[in-house]
Amino acid sequence: MDLDQGGTIQQWERVFMGPTIGWQLRPTRNTLSIVTGGTFIVDPAISYITVNTTGSVTLILPSAINPPAGAQPGLSVDNTVVIVDAGGNAQLHPITIQRNNSGESIMGLASIQITVNYGGYTLSPNSAQATWNSISP
Repeated sequence: MDLDQGGTIQQWERVFMGPTIGWQLRPTRNTLSIVTGGTFIVDPAISYITVNTTGSVTLILPSAINPPAGAQPGLSVDNTVVIVDAGGNAQLHPITIQRNNSGESIMGLASIQITVNYGGYTLSPNSAQATWNSISP
């Protein structure tokens, strides 16, 4: 439901994380549609990003490391992020995906790029190793 009419639709589900953390809300299909070039900091609640622009796009992922229990409720739920080139422009205008900070990585790298038209990545955070892993190319 797009309550604020801002174009970002957010849906949530409840997940039991054990007796220490309890019930948490996890994003189920919160979409961010990018139609202009620029640098975007991805909110931890976003789970699906579509890019449809001929401008340069850089995405900065949220931290892959879980905060201490109770510090920020809901962030300890590992949120998979799907990033796709919906416009078919990635070959001429690559989509750069960057890590949150220097202590983390994306598949062992500081950044990755989508360089194939209509390509994408499904990335899952790995808190124990402070990295984002690709679960599909």
